Amino acid sequence: MGMEMDCDVRELESTSLYKLLTGSVLPRPIAWLSTQDLLGVANLAPFSFFTVAGLNPPLLAVTILKKPDGSDKDSLANIRATGEFVVNIVSQELVEEMNQSCAAYPAEVDEFDLAGLEKVRSKLVRAPGVARSPIRYECRLHSCLDLGHGVGSSTLVLGEICHVYVDDAVYQEGRIDVRALHPIGKLAGDGYTLVQEDFSLPRP
Repeated sequence: MGMEMDCDVRELESTSLYKLLTGSVLPRPIAWLSTQDLLGVANLAPFSFFTVAGLNPPLLAVTILKKPDGSDKDSLANIRATGEFVVNIVSQELVEEMNQSCAAYPAEVDEFDLAGLEKVRSKLVRAPGVARSPIRYECRLHSCLDLGHGVGSSTLVLGEICHVYVDDAVYQEGRIDVRALHPIGKLAGDGYTLVQEDFSLPRP
């Protein structure tokens, strides 16, 4: 018999709160962010605190947790420096490469090379995209909002979409074909999920 949780979140230490949120707010889409530093070194890393934030202007929202020492992760440091990034959508066919890119590598390491991924030149931003990603959103930084202090603090990044690439294999009659896309969703811990079954409900 399990025990219920019924408490003020201020009573939870950060690890328990993280497990609660990542174990219940799901499945979460993955923003596979490609960025580039001022010297031209590319960076690639996945983030699952990700969603659409607006249509006019078209905005994507990605929340990036700070490193344990409170400093910015490489992706965020590059975004702050250049004002640009690409959101690559992760299909099932790319899950191994995505997982390879999620470790905390030094800033001088190019995760594209590490994961054996081909870069593709973006149209309007300097950061490259993942050539095999079926959907790529080129974004310019709209704003950053730093949230909290210490362990668990984060930065909310809003990126304004300036260019989009969609592979014709996943684009049918003006809509994304989710079965062709094979998107990956993030669960808690090391868990992931696929869109294998869906249903429709007419709106009242």
